[in-house]
Amino acid sequence: MNAAFAKSPIPSQTRSLRIISYAKLNLFLDVLGKRADGYHELETLFERITLADTLILTELTSDEIVVSSSCRDLPTDEKNLATQAASLLKESLGIQKGVKIEIQKNIPIGAGLAGGSSNAAAVLLGLTKLFGLKLSKKTLISYANRLGSDVAFFVFNARFALGKGRGNELKAVPMSKTIVLWHILFVPFAPVMTKDVYRLLDEDARREKSSKSLKKMETCAKNRESYVFFKDKKAPTNMLTKKRYDVNILISYLKNRNADSLNQNIYNRLSETVMKSYRFVSVLKSDLKKFGLKYVHMSGSGPTLFTTFKRKEEAEKLYGALKDRFSDRCSVFLVSTQ
Repeated sequence: MNAAFAKSPIPSQTRSLRIISYAKLNLFLDVLGKRADGYHELETLFERITLADTLILTELTSDEIVVSSSCRDLPTDEKNLATQAASLLKESLGIQKGVKIEIQKNIPIGAGLAGGSSNAAAVLLGLTKLFGLKLSKKTLISYANRLGSDVAFFVFNARFALGKGRGNELKAVPMSKTIVLWHILFVPFAPVMTKDVYRLLDEDARREKSSKSLKKMETCAKNRESYVFFKDKKAPTNMLTKKRYDVNILISYLKNRNADSLNQNIYNRLSETVMKSYRFVSVLKSDLKKFGLKYVHMSGSGPTLFTTFKRKEEAEKLYGALKDRFSDRCSVFLVSTQ
């Protein structure tokens, strides 16, 4: 299971579980189009990482859900995915008992790290154990899909997984346990909401579609001229087809431990939209590159930026200097594959 369970220090007369709720990175995220259900068709490569929240679930005799958190900005009502997960199980299965959910928050909110989705998955897994429910993994994933697109990944229990559809049609990526990536995360203090990013993406798509006919006509005219000029010559490189990122190529580099090629093929379609629309993210990325980082990537819908290393020593060497330099405008974390 994705969640790690342990006995909590709560008095013995109450049944409780402590659960570790891990974050994720998207090493690859392409948006293939808009679906009929309003969601977007995605292709993504998830990586589970060591940055984590801790949840304590305590069984209550009263039929209620009580949520508390160490983070003042985290809602504790029905807006919280952990609350929704508990409600879904109770209502679907007719459970009369209640639960107290304490969330010790370490994963930043609205960061593209799926902290809320991970918490929801942890509640599904934890209540299954706490209440002695006999639910299959397939059933739990069906509940996860009703809560959000990223929840299923944390129920799926894989270090790396390929997601399609809304990101919830999952396939494990077999990987040696010796393959561990190291990352430095840079999480700006201002959040970016996923729904806003996809709205901006759709607006860009509509503008692009409205001018598509004109561009197509211009391209055809240029191609006819170019064909006449270059029919007996080699075409210049800028006339060749634009590089198309391929998640399978990325996976092959990951398996072969080719760090530089891996970095070159990490891809996030949403990064283009976020960099254009949220200046504080694009400026941070620019400054990180000025500092000397060759590759700076973005996870999910942002705003978290990250660098990727093959060796722990290399990541640790840069972590101290980067944390001191950028801690005034973002949280900086050193993490690895979990």
